[in-house]
Amino acid sequence: MNCQRVQDNFIDYQDGTLPPDESATLRAHLASCPTCQREWSALQEMTRKLDALPAVEEPSPRLREQFYAMLETHQQEADSVSPFALARSRLDRFFAALLPSTPPLQFAGAVAVLALGLFAGARFLQTPVPTPVPTATTAASKADAERLAKLEQELADQKTLMNDMGSLVAASLLQQKSTSERLQTVLATMDLKSPDRRVLTDLVGALALDPSVNVRLSAVEALAQHADEEVVRQGLLASLPRESSPLVQVAMIELLTSVRETAAAPLFEQLSRDEAADKTVRDSARRGLAVLRTPSPTDTLNNNNPSNPNVS
Repeated sequence: MNCQRVQDNFIDYQDGTLPPDESATLRAHLASCPTCQREWSALQEMTRKLDALPAVEEPSPRLREQFYAMLETHQQEADSVSPFALARSRLDRFFAALLPSTPPLQFAGAVAVLALGLFAGARFLQTPVPTPVPTATTAASKADAERLAKLEQELADQKTLMNDMGSLVAASLLQQKSTSERLQTVLATMDLKSPDRRVLTDLVGALALDPSVNVRLSAVEALAQHADEEVVRQGLLASLPRESSPLVQVAMIELLTSVRETAAAPLFEQLSRDEAADKTVRDSARRGLAVLRTPSPTDTLNNNNPSNPNVS
């Protein structure tokens, strides 16, 4: 007999119900096994403590009567009829008569209700139309249009200023006696390295209003070395549309092209398509337009320079 079986038989051995031969074997094992001796001692100690507990007090007859009275009350409440039982029963019968009782009909009814819900949702719950978000392309087009409108306004203002200023300068030039004298005046400015703004204004006025083609052509040559000045560029842009001589037109187109004046592109475009203009003027305008649309070596160098912060 091993320890586990010996310990399983402790209760029967203690109650005296274990057979005599097994009791003799248990006693022999218990005499030689310290582990089973500790378990037997613990069982004896627990039994002794349980025997020392006070006896449980029997419930009094009064407590028994109260318990049965409470049980009777709960039983009566459970058996009483609820005031809502009749209405609930009628509702149950109504829905039982209205709704189908067989599974196929119940499934068909559920499908019909689902279809009705989808139709009502599509009919009455309209999805709000999202407001179109301005894209980067739209913003860029708007910026280009605003820049073009601003440029056209500046050009119109310069034309007005040129007309007012040119009238005064032309009046001064026309007061001279002959074309040769006005021409000599224009040619004399070519020797000036840094003419003041008044001299440049007089040359622009001669370009715009002098009746002599030679004087206007000489004015273009005199202004060429000062084409980096803003007043000169604006004077050329204002004078080109009113110029009638092909020689002067070509000279102004070549000058504006040489300084890559991008504001001249619309004028070049207009002259290149003007069938009334001289052929040499149209061809020169086309060449100038092609040059303005081609990136300059300086722009290409700046675009290839990653350290240039102004290049996008």
